[in-house]
Formats: sequence, C-alpha cells, structure tokens
Amino acid sequence: MGVQTEGKTDERKLRCWGEPLLGPAGSAKSSAVFMKMLAGNSESCIVIDIKREFGETTAKMRETKFGHRIVTFDPVAEETDYLNPLDYIFVFFEQDSPAALSLTQGLILQLYPEPPEEGSNLFFRLGTRSLLATLAMAVVAVCPPEHRNLTTVFRALTNEAFLNELLMQAASCTLLKGEIAQMAEDQHQMAFGDDGAAKTFGQFKIAAMHAIQVFGPGNYLANITSKTTFDFAELKLGKVTAYITVDFANKDVLGKWAGMMLWLATDQLVRANNNTPVIIYHDECCNSPLYNLPTVLTLLRSYGVKYVAATQDLDDFTRVYGKHALETILSEADLKLFLGGIRSQTTLDYLSKYLGEFTTNTSSFAFSEDGVKESVSRTGRALQTADEVRRLKKDAQIVIFGNLKPILARKIQVFAVEPWRKEIAPNSMYGGKRYLKPVEVVITKRRAKATRRGRFSLARRRKWPRLVTYITSRTPVAALLIIVALAAAINAYGFPHLRWQYSFYGSHANPGAKFDCHYIGPQSFTQYGPGCPLVVFRKTW
Repeated sequence: MGVQTEGKTDERKLRCWGEPLLGPAGSAKSSAVFMKMLAGNSESCIVIDIKREFGETTAKMRETKFGHRIVTFDPVAEETDYLNPLDYIFVFFEQDSPAALSLTQGLILQLYPEPPEEGSNLFFRLGTRSLLATLAMAVVAVCPPEHRNLTTVFRALTNEAFLNELLMQAASCTLLKGEIAQMAEDQHQMAFGDDGAAKTFGQFKIAAMHAIQVFGPGNYLANITSKTTFDFAELKLGKVTAYITVDFANKDVLGKWAGMMLWLATDQLVRANNNTPVIIYHDECCNSPLYNLPTVLTLLRSYGVKYVAATQDLDDFTRVYGKHALETILSEADLKLFLGGIRSQTTLDYLSKYLGEFTTNTSSFAFSEDGVKESVSRTGRALQTADEVRRLKKDAQIVIFGNLKPILARKIQVFAVEPWRKEIAPNSMYGGKRYLKPVEVVITKRRAKATRRGRFSLARRRKWPRLVTYITSRTPVAALLIIVALAAAINAYGFPHLRWQYSFYGSHANPGAKFDCHYIGPQSFTQYGPGCPLVVFRKTW
C-alpha cells in the first residue's frame, strides 16, 4: 500500500486486527485489496468468495507458494468439502455439556436473527426460535448420523407425523439434566394438546419454515450440510486456506449459509484457545451477514483472529446490523480504507466529519468612508469536505490507521505488482487471459518499492511560509517590532559596515583626520579621502 509523504511514496505493510473496506461497485476492492492480501500473506485464512474469483485466481498460488492445504465449500459444485453444524453440536451433546444448548441457540439466532431496528411481534420471534432450537436439539439427540442435519429439522416442520414421533422420542432424553426432554414436551403439548395453543404453534411453524427452507431436501444446501469433512479449528493447527464460495446467481440463498459458516468458524477458532494468527476475508460482508459481528470483533483480537470486511457504503452496515452496531464495528477496526469513487451521501458526510478539521487563515473585507479594510482571522475548516471526498480520483484511497493522521494513498491493483501479477491465475470472468498492467510496485523479500508509475505525487508546497509562521509564533511582540524596524532600516539605507583599518594625519598622541578607511561587512570596501565614520550604511544590491 502506498503511503503519501510530501510527494514521495513510502511503501509500508500495515498490519491490523480489523479492517472495514468501503468502495462502490467497480472500485477494484477485489484486485486492489483482497487479491493483494492473498498473494502476500502466508497465514491461514477463510475467504468468502462472492464472485467465485478468489478461489480461481489465488488457490493454486497459495498451495504452491505457501504450502497451504486448500479447502473449498461450494454448494453448486460436484466436488466440495462438507460441514454440518449439528455434527458440531453433537460433540458437546455427547459430553453432556451445556455448550450444546448455547450453540444451538446461537445457530438459530444466526438463521433467524433479530431485525436491526426492533419492532413489534417479539413474542412470535421468540416462539419461532424456541421451536427451531427444540427441533434441532431433538434431531441431535434422536436421529442417526445420516439424518442428523438441518434438512431433517425442515422435514419435521413439514410432516406432522414425523414431528409427533421426533418430539415424543426426544421427550425421553435424560442428558443435560432433562432440559431437552422438557423442551420437547412443551412443544408437543403446544402442537398436539387440546388447550387451544395449536393455532399459535402453527404461526410459529410457518415462520420457522421460512427461516430454514434454504436447507430443504431439494435445495443446494441439503447436500453440503449433510455431513462434516472439515473443522475450522484446523486453521489453527496448520497452513490452510478455506474458500466459502457463494454463487452470485443464488446469493440470497447462499448468503445466509455463508453467514452461518462464519458463525461456525468464529466459534471453532475461539474454542481452539490459542492466538495462532488466522485471517477472515469477508467480501460483500452485508450480503452474508454474521449476526453477532459487533460482539465477535471485540473477542477475536485475543485469539489471533483478524477480520477484513468489505462493503459498498456505511448504509449497508446500518441496514443489516443497525445504527448502534456501526459505531462498534468502526471503533474496533484498526485500519479503515475508503476507496475513491464513493457516491453515498451518508458515507461522504461521515468520512468528512471523521477526518476532522485544520486551522487556516480567513480574510474578510469591510467598506467604509476611509476605504476598504481587510481583517484576517483563524478559523477551522474540514480537512476534506464531502464534495472533495466525492471528487477524489478513482486511483486514490484514504487510509485511516490507528491514531495516525489520515493518509492519502495511491490505489494499486494486484495486476501492477511484480511478481504477484504473474503468480495469480487468470480469471475466467474476463476471458481467462492474464491481465497485466505496467508495473507500479516491486515486491522483494525485504521491502516494497514504488516505481515511477506507482508514485502518487501531490503539488509541492513552499516551505518558507511555515518557517515564518513558526518563528513569529514563538517571538515576543517587542522583539518582533525591533526586527521589523531593523529590516525596514536596512531596506532603506543598506547593511551596516564597520570601519576596520584607516590612515591618519599627525602623531599617535595627537591624531588628525582619517583617510583611506577600509570597511568590512556584507561587501567590504575602501573609502578614500578625509572623514571616515565608524559605521557606514551601504546597499549591496
């Protein structure tokens, strides 16, 4: 990343624990940020691949260059890895651990989250989650491995006879101090009792069906969640890159699944209980939301998990996570990138205020009988107004890192970085041909160096006014007036010259008039003739 420093580009590697990246469609978020990170960072990682391009362009490179094991979750592919969240819960159920219940509740909250702005019908949302949690625990407790999945939970909601049998068998479970049995009995009584609660139960069931219908037997997700071949805790044990692929044509369905996979990943990485570095690259994070993201960001740092998220504008965060969550997300991020080309007025206004102000001189004029009078005052001005941010060049980006001053930097795509541009594979979305731009940055083992093309120079400022301001701000008023008076005298009469040598008439005891006087000063000279004062003012220009 190029860091702007007075006309020179200083290449620095900025490491962070959280990084929100904002840029509109077409601002090169993928090639200017994510691909460069995947090409230059050897740590284990999870990649949310929304456009199916990261796996295609970087998987082979990470396997050969860094020695990573490549894991790919792709619901629409014939060959894929699998992960069943109920298998993960079953491990704790077998141990009679309360974690089984808390994990089930977390899973259901991920699949059926609270809306960003809490509204009415809270009772029905709570009832729906209670039903889903009961059925999920019942499936874990009763069903064999081949049927222990979310598809079976969906089947229980659509088949009344199977629902009755499942709840009755779960009611005999003795683990977890009988809580599963009690949950099953309560739901069975509501569904099949004669106390008039069947109508309410029917409403809960309809909402629950909508929440998990993406796991129905005819859906893409039925297969990929049918068994488990990978645990995200393995990222803490070796070099692994896991791609979670979301087919854009089915993003509404698969986005919910990708968010669930991230929920599983964060829980498994935290339970590994070590600080081995792992990075989560979450492209288009608001299309596959992690419901507890604000809470997770406050915990990941201690466990070595770094989170990099990208979206198009701040309104996306507000729409998905809520207004209050936005402040938490931004405050927990060490590094924030705003790519040139932002068009959202909300984001422009926020960024202008976030960049702060600086003090500048402002002139004002007044007209009177004596003429025009000018007065100068010191006022604050936005470092970048919303309009100035909007008009940033598309190859520019604003970097806010820690407590440093905002940085205006050049946005460089991976296709212009040597040797990364030749290490990544061609992208079939663009004809399958390797795309190469003129080299702007050269990466070596020790450093990154910007070429002439990669420099992002600003107009140079004259430095002497700063020096004058510095001196005058630290000089007393009386001394300043004396200095100004001396400068005016010198300008009018010239620099002073001191008499150094001379001749004279008479004896040393009684010298007469002086002549042939030699003066020293900015321009030494000799004055002939009688009459030589001690100091002579003389212009040298």
